[in-house]
Amino acid sequence: MIKFFRKIRQRLLTENKTSKYLLYAIGEIILVVVGILIALQINNWNENQKLKGEEIKLIKNFKSSIETDTIRLNKDIKTFSYVERDINSILIHMEKDLQYHDSIPFINSTAIWWPKIGQEIYSTLTSTDLNNISNDTLKKEITTYYTWAIGPFDTAVKRYADYVEDGVKTKFSSRFSSFGFTPGEEKTVMRPIDYEVLKKDKEYLYWIITQKNYFYWYVKRPLNQAKERADNLLVSLNKELTELEKK
Repeated sequence: MIKFFRKIRQRLLTENKTSKYLLYAIGEIILVVVGILIALQINNWNENQKLKGEEIKLIKNFKSSIETDTIRLNKDIKTFSYVERDINSILIHMEKDLQYHDSIPFINSTAIWWPKIGQEIYSTLTSTDLNNISNDTLKKEITTYYTWAIGPFDTAVKRYADYVEDGVKTKFSSRFSSFGFTPGEEKTVMRPIDYEVLKKDKEYLYWIITQKNYFYWYVKRPLNQAKERADNLLVSLNKELTELEKK
């Protein structure tokens, strides 16, 4: 192809056709420029496809992590609903002056689980990685979700756990003869030393009423908020994936 153009130039010069040579030269320059522009466009397209692939992969990773969060959160919500039920059951027995029986769920009301929002993917990202997401609104939603998870959510869970653990250390030893698994028993137990005295124990009653309030503000409410945030983020992630895969 190069030899072909060279021969044309030489023939035009030999025949002294200067004007035609100039037109040819201009045309050749235009062809070169067009070729460069096409090459740049192809290169840009390839680069954009690469970036889009990285973006889709990153969003899919977030989606997988959030889906795991929702499964875990649903399980935690269900598990903690039993704790809430048991706290209320104890309060009913206390307030209504009901008789003692082994099934009063003292031990269950002290259960501590640690609800968790997976933060592994987000914690390993750099600002450059996150900038691979072209949708600024989605990027902000992701950042908000994980910032809330490592801040208010984790703080609330810890605050509830600290309250129950403090009760174990400072309230239960003088009021219950056993706490936890007892040899020979088929299940863990927590038996009051004197149930009749316990029902009138203002300090214990204050503790468990406060536990009920703590449970709402630091477990139930944050869990429901986490589930709502995760569900909303999943919708946004799925919508963005659909849009990207159309392009």
